[in-house]
Amino acid sequence: TTQHERPNMNDPAQVMQPLPPTDLSANAFADVLALADDEFVIGHRHSEWLGLSPFLEEDLTLSSIAQDEFGHARALYRIIWPSWVGREQGLVRRPTDEWRSCSLAERQSPTWEWSLVRHAVYDTLEPHRWRHLCDVHGAEVESLEDLVANVHEEETFHRRHAHDLVIRIGNANEPARAKLQSALDDIGPDVNVAMSTMAGAQTWGPRFLSELDTLCSSARLAAPTVSIVPTKPGSPRGRHSDFATVTESLLAVLRFDPKATW
Repeated sequence: TTQHERPNMNDPAQVMQPLPPTDLSANAFADVLALADDEFVIGHRHSEWLGLSPFLEEDLTLSSIAQDEFGHARALYRIIWPSWVGREQGLVRRPTDEWRSCSLAERQSPTWEWSLVRHAVYDTLEPHRWRHLCDVHGAEVESLEDLVANVHEEETFHRRHAHDLVIRIGNANEPARAKLQSALDDIGPDVNVAMSTMAGAQTWGPRFLSELDTLCSSARLAAPTVSIVPTKPGSPRGRHSDFATVTESLLAVLRFDPKATW
């Protein structure tokens, strides 16, 4: 290997690190990591609107929600690796196929309205995922019950914020409603993918879809058609959509500050 071909150890993009081992069972590890990665990535996507939202209040609110989601992700990662110390850098440097985030969380928002609709959909399904995680793995992970209780209040605010804003805009005027509908139509396939890969979706999915229908009706929107069909065995999460833009922006932070944490 020539000098020019060797990885630049000062460039995080060239120093990929596989995930360390965990004491969790394989099923618990997969379910906790999937939610943790979704929380981390959706928090990152929300943070991209800081300073770009259409009004100041939304700038402040969305940045606060992004911080909450990062905090939830860190708490979940700590369940996987209890001796967590600055684990974010290793997580960010993971090879792409070791991330378990879904396209609903990953995609870069083309417009603020799109981001708002994604926020509303994601935070409608999220409480069901937390509850399912606790119901299924609570016996193995004693701290899950307390974590879900702590997260509940913040997630209730996230959902109420997104729903109230979608309903207000959907009922404001036809051009505004049309922007939301266009975003929802575009996001629909990602909801389908999410429901085929999220743990327990066959159990809690009908309740989520009922809540989504209620939101859409209140905002005068046509709800997307969603099928709750589980992925075939051997088809793992991690078939990423817009993931290169996620990792590139995360690595850009590390290039600027190699000691950065989230």
